[in-house]
Amino acid sequence: MKVLAFCIAMVVCLSIGSANPTRNQKSQDPCANAQTTAEMRDCAGKEYKQADAELNKVYKQLMSKLEDEGFQAALKSAQQAWIKYRDTNCEYESYLNRGGTMYSVVYTGCLTRMTKQRTAELRGQ
Repeated sequence: MKVLAFCIAMVVCLSIGSANPTRNQKSQDPCANAQTTAEMRDCAGKEYKQADAELNKVYKQLMSKLEDEGFQAALKSAQQAWIKYRDTNCEYESYLNRGGTMYSVVYTGCLTRMTKQRTAELRGQ
């Protein structure tokens, strides 16, 4: 009888522990509640990689739709100039953070924001 009561108590405790919504949320998206600089930096980097991959996909789709080589060359030139502008602008935006632990988070956040904006621009063409 004591063994049965102990087993029931263990099952109840295990089911309560596995039903903890906070624990399940953390395993689903660790970036939803990033708190340390390292976590923020890693999450910002992942978000930028996703934004950059989407931009490259949209850019390639647009290039394949353009039949005129001159138009393709103009888009390529514009994209290269935009990349230089984006990088320089993000250096400016994160200037006050240089040398600090938040520099890469601010810089990468800027890259992500501008990359998403450029993706939207290219989609509209």
